[in-house]
Amino acid sequence: MKKLFTLFIFLFLIAEISSAQATSGTGLISYRLTNAGSLTLATGSPYVHANREVGRMSIIVAQSSKAVFDYNEDQNSTTFLSQLVTVAGVDSAVEVLTDNSYTFLPPKIKVRIRVMSWKNQKYVIAKYTIIADTINLGSMYHAVIGLPRVGGVYGGETVKYNSAKKIAYYYRDGDAIPSYWGVKALNPQIFGLRTLDWDEYSLDPNNDVATDSLRELMTKYSSFDASLVAGSNGSIFSVNTGKSAYTKSGDSTVLYFAIGYGTSEADLYTSIDSATAKYPKIAASVQRDEIIKPIGFSLEQNFPNPFNPSTQIKFSVGASSFVSVKVFDALGREVRTLVNQQLETGAYVTTLSAENLSSGMYYYTLQTGSFTETKKMLLMK
Repeated sequence: MKKLFTLFIFLFLIAEISSAQATSGTGLISYRLTNAGSLTLATGSPYVHANREVGRMSIIVAQSSKAVFDYNEDQNSTTFLSQLVTVAGVDSAVEVLTDNSYTFLPPKIKVRIRVMSWKNQKYVIAKYTIIADTINLGSMYHAVIGLPRVGGVYGGETVKYNSAKKIAYYYRDGDAIPSYWGVKALNPQIFGLRTLDWDEYSLDPNNDVATDSLRELMTKYSSFDASLVAGSNGSIFSVNTGKSAYTKSGDSTVLYFAIGYGTSEADLYTSIDSATAKYPKIAASVQRDEIIKPIGFSLEQNFPNPFNPSTQIKFSVGASSFVSVKVFDALGREVRTLVNQQLETGAYVTTLSAENLSSGMYYYTLQTGSFTETKKMLLMK
C-alpha cells in the first residue's frame, strides 16, 4: 500500500495518476505495467488481474539505509505514462517512466521500464534504465523484487535458485495444474538472491510495509538463498545485480531481466533459455530518449567505463541521417555494429554487451554523412 499523505487533494491527484496501466501479452502469457512501475503477469491472454501469478515485479535502488527508491513509497509517473510502444524486432511492448514524484524522497532518480514480448512465447524481457536526476548520488545498489502468486494464490509456494542456470524460480507442490515462474538477470549477471517469508519481511500480512533499511539489506545481499517454503501469507525475493556509480545528472544503468513460465521445471528452463538467446539482439538495439532534445551531432563517453559485462553509449543526431555506431578492437578490427540505420533528430542510447569479447581497450565510432567521432573504452573482465 502506498504511503498516505495529509493533503487530500494531493492524494486524490496522485491516485488518479497511479491508476493508469497498459496491458499486453504473447498469447500464452499476458502482463500489465502500471504508472507506478508494477509489473504483473498471468497465463493466457487477454490479461486478467485476478489470475496473475507474478503478484508484482518492481525495481529497487538503494542509496543508503534511509534512502531507497521502491514501489511502496516512491515510484510514480508524471511525464511518460504507461503505454504501448513500438520497438523494432519486438511483437509488443509496454513502457513507463517512473520517478520519485510521489514522495520526493531520496534518491532523486527516475527509471524507464520497458517490457517486451513475442507471439506464442512463454517469456517477456523487462528492461530497467536507472537514470540519475541530480549530481553526486554516489554508488547505489539495484535489484528487482518478485512476489510469487502461484495459481493466483499467495502462500505455500517453494522459492528456489538454480545456480547452474542462474534462475530464481517458484512453484507449489501438489497443485493440480503445475505452474512454474522464473526470473533471470540478463545484464548484469545476478549478484545475490535474498528470499524471505512474507511475515518476516512485512509488518502487515496484507500490505507491503517494510523499512528502507530492510530493503537495502535485501538489495545488498551477495549470497544465494537456496530454498524457501512460504507460509500462508506468501514470500518475497530480490534478484540483486550489484551497484553502479552515479556522478552526473543523466548517468544511467541498464538492467535486463527475463521472466518466464512453464508447466514443469524443464519447461520453465526452456522459456528462460529462449529469452536468454533473444537478449543480445534486444540489447544491441538503439533507443530514443523522448525527453532530451539535441542541438547537434555528438558522441558521449560510454558509461560505465571501465565496464563489464556491458556499457551504454549515448549519442545525439542533429538532423535526419543514416547513422552507424561501430566498435573496433585495439588493432582496428570491427567487432560489433550497434547501429546501422536511418535515424530522425533526437538523443539516443545503445548498449554494448561484452559477451565473447576479451579484456582490453576498444574504440567506438559514430558516423553520419557529415559527422564522425571516435572515443575509447576499457573492458575489464
